[in-house]
Amino acid sequence: MYYGFDIGGTKVAFAIYDGALTLCHEERLGTPGDDYAALQRLILDRVLAADKRYGVRGMVGIGFPGILNRSDKSIVAANLPCINGRHLGADLSALLDREVRVDNDANCFLWSEVHQGAAEGAESALAVTIGTGIGGAVYVNGRLVQGRNWLAGEIGHYPLPGTILMKYPDLPRPRCGCGRLACFETYASGTGLERLYQQLSGERVSGQQIVARFEAREPNAVTTLDCWLEIMAAGLATALSVLDPEVVVLGGGLCGLPALYEQLPLRLPGHLLPGVALPEIRQARFGGAGGVRGAALLHL
Repeated sequence: MYYGFDIGGTKVAFAIYDGALTLCHEERLGTPGDDYAALQRLILDRVLAADKRYGVRGMVGIGFPGILNRSDKSIVAANLPCINGRHLGADLSALLDREVRVDNDANCFLWSEVHQGAAEGAESALAVTIGTGIGGAVYVNGRLVQGRNWLAGEIGHYPLPGTILMKYPDLPRPRCGCGRLACFETYASGTGLERLYQQLSGERVSGQQIVARFEAREPNAVTTLDCWLEIMAAGLATALSVLDPEVVVLGGGLCGLPALYEQLPLRLPGHLLPGVALPEIRQARFGGAGGVRGAALLHL
């Protein structure tokens, strides 16, 4: 049996999958603030209860929003004080007397899609999650690629291409959470979409509301989505020029927008070398469950 935990700022998702990767159990629990011991107890209790229920010693994987410190394998997750700076994998391995694997939540998302999902059968894939920020992950020849500093696939922090700044000289210049200006995710994320719409209309509404207005052909929403889709194509083209994957898997809150799958294939060639074969652009199969599912499957 495979046990997965996806640790977020407010919720911990827990799920169990059998050998056929069928979901057997899932639940949502509150993240225990900055109490590391309480988080360990939460995980320990669920694992031991599942072992007893299924009569096995399940394999445990954990996803989290952050990176691993390459030198000592401690977690770097500024928005999760309960695990930031901790050796969560090693500590839980000792408590549970078994190997516990940990990885970035975007990597878990892509790993899930590699197994029976939108990236199944691909030799190379790029995952892009479009939410509050932009997450990314890379898969090549049977394995996830983390990179020296666990930063592989972090396309949200690519600088916005200069061609876009030339085409849209009045774009705002927001400062990213990383401290730099004009990071891709400050425009291409759901938050970025809201910011673009606000600049044009003077009104701040949610990404889903903007999409609804776009579908109703509200002029400001149509203009905003046109700009946002061009930004998305330009930023994605930068990643494609580096990675050249067979498949791009889109996830996150805005991945269901049909215009992404209609417009990206039309707009990407304008940002790539002539004659480049485009990757297939697919919507994630497992959606919001991808993170916890991929964490559960880290032992595969």
